[in-house]
Amino acid sequence: MILAAISNYFMTLVDHIILSKYSTDAFIAAGFSHPFYWANMRAMLAFISVTNVFIGQSYGARNYRQIGKIVWQTILISFVYYIVLIPSALNAKAFLADTIEDLGAPYLAITLLFLPFHLAGFGAIGAFFLGIGMTRIVPVVVLISNFINILLDFLLIFGLCGFPELGIRGAAYATGVSQLVAFFIFLYKFLSRPYRRRYLTHIPRISPRLIKRCLPLGIPNAISSILNSGGLAIVSQMIAKVCSSDDALAFTITNSIYLFFWFFADGLGKGVCTICSNCIGRNEMQIIYNSARSIVKLLLIFAIITGFFMIMEPRLMLHLFYQGEVTGTFFENFRWMLFVAWLGVVADAFRWMFQNVLIAADDVYFAVISNVSCFWLAAFTPIFIFVYILHWGGALFCWECFILDSCSRITSDFLRIRSATWKQKALDVARYSR
Repeated sequence: MILAAISNYFMTLVDHIILSKYSTDAFIAAGFSHPFYWANMRAMLAFISVTNVFIGQSYGARNYRQIGKIVWQTILISFVYYIVLIPSALNAKAFLADTIEDLGAPYLAITLLFLPFHLAGFGAIGAFFLGIGMTRIVPVVVLISNFINILLDFLLIFGLCGFPELGIRGAAYATGVSQLVAFFIFLYKFLSRPYRRRYLTHIPRISPRLIKRCLPLGIPNAISSILNSGGLAIVSQMIAKVCSSDDALAFTITNSIYLFFWFFADGLGKGVCTICSNCIGRNEMQIIYNSARSIVKLLLIFAIITGFFMIMEPRLMLHLFYQGEVTGTFFENFRWMLFVAWLGVVADAFRWMFQNVLIAADDVYFAVISNVSCFWLAAFTPIFIFVYILHWGGALFCWECFILDSCSRITSDFLRIRSATWKQKALDVARYSR
């Protein structure tokens, strides 16, 4: 699950590192444009992730012929999302601060237009292979797509080997083409004979019954994600508009590192969702609780590894993106920002784990209320008042608010999981899956 999640995050990290060598302005523009791509991706993945629940429940209940139909619903939904993406791409400038819109708008538009291939590939078909335990396929596709992305980044950003020099547009095209290739590899394997026979993967039909079942879980989950991720995208434009160029650069570098390490939280969360859904489908609740210790150990190892890079080696992280003159004030601000972002990465891993346990038991509405209320009260409101209106605190204060938001959500979700209400929901799902 973690290897599957790393694909998109590593592509973004590579794009930003190579862009920073090409132009600092292009790097900053990509960094502040990316949150709107992130918001759309997170919203749709939040919707599509409900299929992980149904795949896990169906696999646990040995209802194998249902699985292929479930996956096809999410593939079709991924491409139907073009209804939203095409108008958004055509009006990309409207989403961005005037300080970055000239460079950022083309980057945002191109990445949005390729997004459905990532959703259908890694989000839908990738979830199918992970849900049935065929985990080896996903890392192979990850390696192939990332190799293509890195190669095309150099060729298209700098215009090497006869290719045109496209700069920031080249980074967007490189990511898009690699996502397209990954989708077709996944589709080829998905339609191969072993999966056709057992899971009926060769029948691409719409199932109103399955869609109706997905909507009550998927729509609240997607709304929660778009409200929070969209809020983060708005926050990024506040920073681009009111903060100094040094503050904006430090925030962009920190956010690029944070987003890369978020792959662990994302992959772990999907793994937790799949395992919990499978156990609930088999009505083996004790396995969920027994797995908690192993998950906590993984989180502690992850915290130590990321802490080495984000706390012990801040200059190494800085020089990955920036080779210019570094003043003492700029470095101190960046160092503290990176430390707070590390706390955020670790907190988000715990938060995402708890949230996916709730989702596995169809307890989506509580997760939505908890996520949205915590973010807008603990993060967005103070940032809007103090940073955007009063011009106090800067980008570092934003990261501190993100930590407060994550801790609030962890507490809320943990208390819910320990309640009798969640346990009863899990038992109801187990009965329905059979």
